[in-house]
Amino acid sequence: MRQILIPIILASCLLTPTVAHAGFGTGIGITFPASGSSTKTPINTYAALQFEQITEELTLQERHGRLLMELKVCNNGDAPYTISHRDGQVYDFLITDKNGKKIWQWSDGMAFTQALCTTTIAPHSFEVYKAELNSKDYRKIKDDAILATAFLLDTPCKLSAKLPTTIASNSTPVLIHGGVIFGNRAVADDQ
Repeated sequence: MRQILIPIILASCLLTPTVAHAGFGTGIGITFPASGSSTKTPINTYAALQFEQITEELTLQERHGRLLMELKVCNNGDAPYTISHRDGQVYDFLITDKNGKKIWQWSDGMAFTQALCTTTIAPHSFEVYKAELNSKDYRKIKDDAILATAFLLDTPCKLSAKLPTTIASNSTPVLIHGGVIFGNRAVADDQ
């Protein structure tokens, strides 16, 4: 009886149909540069902070040898934001070296009215303050310049960001291509 039972069990295993389950998924293609090169591209920098109802954003860009600095102040609140100033200067930009020593300041050599004044930013609105360091002056300090700081005068906040750096890149970069697949694969059940 045992000899007959084993072949019947093996035969039933061999005759059972295989059931396949379908799967689903998706794939993501990835490409990234794998080499450096001979052309130089400046990398712009950015910093932001939020204080009470105000958001401040500092953007630094190097363009055609010049340094462009922009301080955007947004009023996210439902009431006007008003700052009382001791004189006519509302904002300033400062560039320092690795030791924190001032090497350039936007307001140097400028004259401002000595009257008290106010700045008001309407609710859900913004003001943009800009400064530019021309290519000749920027070239003079670029090797020592590390940090740019922007601020509204007569407020407690100062916002700093590293100056833009320059990276090398190829005119014909070497790229590595790959893929990542997410999801279920087809699975065969033997029963």
